[in-house]
Amino acid sequence: MITILAEKPDVGNKIAAALDHITLENGKEIGFAALKANERAVKAQQTKDGYLKIRFDGEECFVTWGFGHLVQLKDAKDYDPAYANWRRMPRPFVPHPYELKLRENGNSFDARTKKQFALIKKLFSKSDRIINATDFDREGEVIFSYIYELAGCKKPVKRVCFASQTKEGILDAFSKLRDRSEVENIESAGRMRGIADWVVGINLTVAMTLHQKVKGEVLSIGRVQTPTLKMLVDRELQIRDFKPETYWTLDAVFKTDAGETYPATHKAKRFSSRGEVDAVLAKIKGRNGIITEIAEKREERSVPQLYSLSALQMDANAKYGMTLKETLQAAQALYDGGYTTYPRTDSRYLTEDMVPTVNRVLDSLKDNPDYAPLIDGRARSFPKWRYFNDRKVESHFAIIPTTSKPKSLSGHQAKIYDLISKSVICMLYGNAVLNRTTVTTTVEGEEFTSSGSTIVDPGFMAVTGRDRETTLPKLEKGEVVSGRYEVKEKQTEPPKHFTDKTLLAAMIGAGKELEDEELKKILADPSVAGIGTPATRDAIIETLITRGYAERSKKTLSATDKGIGLIRCLTVESIKSPALTAKWEKRLHEIERGNEDANAFQNDIERTVAAWCREIDAAPVAEGLKTAEQPKEVIPCPVCGKPMKAYDWGYGCSGYKEGCKFSVGTICHKKLTENQLKKLLTQRDTGLISGFKSKANKPFRAHLILDETNKIVFKFEEKKPQQADGKGGKPDVRKKKETAQTV
Repeated sequence: MITILAEKPDVGNKIAAALDHITLENGKEIGFAALKANERAVKAQQTKDGYLKIRFDGEECFVTWGFGHLVQLKDAKDYDPAYANWRRMPRPFVPHPYELKLRENGNSFDARTKKQFALIKKLFSKSDRIINATDFDREGEVIFSYIYELAGCKKPVKRVCFASQTKEGILDAFSKLRDRSEVENIESAGRMRGIADWVVGINLTVAMTLHQKVKGEVLSIGRVQTPTLKMLVDRELQIRDFKPETYWTLDAVFKTDAGETYPATHKAKRFSSRGEVDAVLAKIKGRNGIITEIAEKREERSVPQLYSLSALQMDANAKYGMTLKETLQAAQALYDGGYTTYPRTDSRYLTEDMVPTVNRVLDSLKDNPDYAPLIDGRARSFPKWRYFNDRKVESHFAIIPTTSKPKSLSGHQAKIYDLISKSVICMLYGNAVLNRTTVTTTVEGEEFTSSGSTIVDPGFMAVTGRDRETTLPKLEKGEVVSGRYEVKEKQTEPPKHFTDKTLLAAMIGAGKELEDEELKKILADPSVAGIGTPATRDAIIETLITRGYAERSKKTLSATDKGIGLIRCLTVESIKSPALTAKWEKRLHEIERGNEDANAFQNDIERTVAAWCREIDAAPVAEGLKTAEQPKEVIPCPVCGKPMKAYDWGYGCSGYKEGCKFSVGTICHKKLTENQLKKLLTQRDTGLISGFKSKANKPFRAHLILDETNKIVFKFEEKKPQQADGKGGKPDVRKKKETAQTV
């Protein structure tokens, strides 16, 4: 008897139908092609029995499944109930051995989990051999090995590794079963990653929470979570502390004798004083220009590579505004449906034997009327060095479509399928070729520059669409043109908030600023690729948002005051730096390759965490999370002129004993920074700031304005100001922590 363990029920039914067929209680036999039409009946039987019985390799076979992580590492309180009170838990707490338990739902075991695990354990005990059919990566190996260990199983195990959930992909994978010994190193790396995150998370979270004594708050620390938060905090503080500087530009619109116009900017780009720019304007006003130089440069844009998960997430965020989580969910759904290959890959290459596979995929895509014109008549000659490289594929190759054709897709899935499909179609095209033209127009000795481009050969842009290109009219050197000139006053802008795309890029490129050259090399290694993994980065960002350390406003991500406070009071610098993950990820990768000892790694992690706990205990208790920092400079009250003072709830006038009641509390869930308060009270306008939340808990941005009566009002872009209570009336002075007080 054989038992096949899949990661999820949907994968289990595909395996059963591909290897044999599913027999329903009424005797009806369901093959792979009929799964969709009989989905409800199959799922009902799966829910009732917990397995599907088939014949495989001439033997009786049971296909069963987990629900993702069916088993997990025990919590501290599972070793000793007294540890539920964190003050009674030793620090660091390092269990030996690390024990397992069924996954909990809240503080209790899920009945469905208990029932399914009991069934798996029974099937394992009756089987002669077991086939591991979880996802072929670190997490998949851990999911299987935890179940196998907790079940007390000793039966021989084979490993199946399929990259697509089509019938052909499943049959091919089961014809090439591997010995468990071939994947033991991947399992070890997965276990070590879990242990490292457990030891860091439990011990540092407990140490920080107890040491800082923040009432009602758990200060969550994580190996990847914390350095990611540090990036957000650093950027937020740069934005908050930014002091804009005024500068001026001198722009022109030139007109040819043929009536065609083109824009230009003075070569100086920026003028630091109004007098300087006015002097140039007086010199050229009403004067014609002459085209003194035309320079052309041919530019090639390379065909994009195939998609890894990270590259797909960045493109989907840039093009459609999709979050990392939304992209992964859509890609996973397409994989589960059998329409694309495994999504959680960090490779952008295919193996060298996959040229015939790509040709079959293109033949399948040709049946789609949207893609047929892009494929028909194109030569099937791929530059192999660009797309096929065995050395750059480890566990999984790049994401491509399968030959299964989706009948109807909508929303995010349709957009992601289109991106993946077009990435393969682009393999039939060459680089895009453009002519970049730079024109210099001189007016009374003052040079103005213009640039534009024309597409010589669209290449792959015929598939992906053309970038927005500025085009210039046909111009001749020595041609005289008339000009209109305009001075514009501008201000320097602060750094931009992160988006999902730019934060993902920062996580992948983390460590570029490190001084340690060896660590920089580690983080530049594609096999390490910064902090986090393709499968976990979206969850890290969502965790920061869920815990209140970060917030998302439309497309942007920013650190909250809570997140800033946590980073400020955390004295362990190495847990905030990508250098830590650089070292650990490198060693985990070496464990996966069989070049690093897992026990040595575990011992080093445990010793490091012990040192960190001692460092936290020895640090002073920070004030940042309990009380507001006092303003570093005197900010006068706009009513009486006395200095403003910081409190937990915001800022109040120090002259309150003399009767001044002016204060600024939390406004729509936003507590102002010192810099924002200063702008509000001295310039009477904070500038555009984020972090407000409406009654419906939706984030928004606005200016805060101090009007002539010293009332604080919102100013929205192209909207009339309204009272800062969000209702259009006076703020409620009784709710000191929720509104802005006015006199």
